[in-house]
Amino acid sequence: MKLLIYCVSVLMFFSCAAPKDQSKNQKASIPPPHINCPEGGDCSFEIMRNSVLNLNYSDTGQLYPEVVEGDKIVVKFHYKKDPVKDVMDSGYSEYVYLEFEPDETQLILKDKELQKVKMIFGRICYCKGAMGYFPVQQGNLFLFNRDGNLQLRTSFKVNKIPQIIQQIDENINY
Repeated sequence: MKLLIYCVSVLMFFSCAAPKDQSKNQKASIPPPHINCPEGGDCSFEIMRNSVLNLNYSDTGQLYPEVVEGDKIVVKFHYKKDPVKDVMDSGYSEYVYLEFEPDETQLILKDKELQKVKMIFGRICYCKGAMGYFPVQQGNLFLFNRDGNLQLRTSFKVNKIPQIIQQIDENINY
């Protein structure tokens, strides 16, 4: 089954790959995806080479991400819901972060294995008791990385808080 998924994914990757960008940017902002961005908001990716994802805790025990210089690649997905007109504190965002080795060409992870890439989900809003960052421990991830092309397929659930984004399915040229 894994071989079938791999073969289909590789075939899709080569049929959908965009031309390689020759720039050597350390960060690459990607236009909004077309597949998984819900209406009423914007989505973006940031690929950070030569970085690491530190998972820190505040004095109150709240998890928060910090991206610093390092030797890995960090992916940041951001969904920003359109604010409600004339309503103060209507801002709402969701984030997904993960980190992997630059020479890693393929990863297939499930459930608690997602912590091998430090996958976290964040919900930032004015929603008392239902916001913050949380480790993702339920879901799956397929990542294929080759020559500046990243294929990312994931579906996940964080049971502690409501979430809008539950899957990401993108091909990214960085």
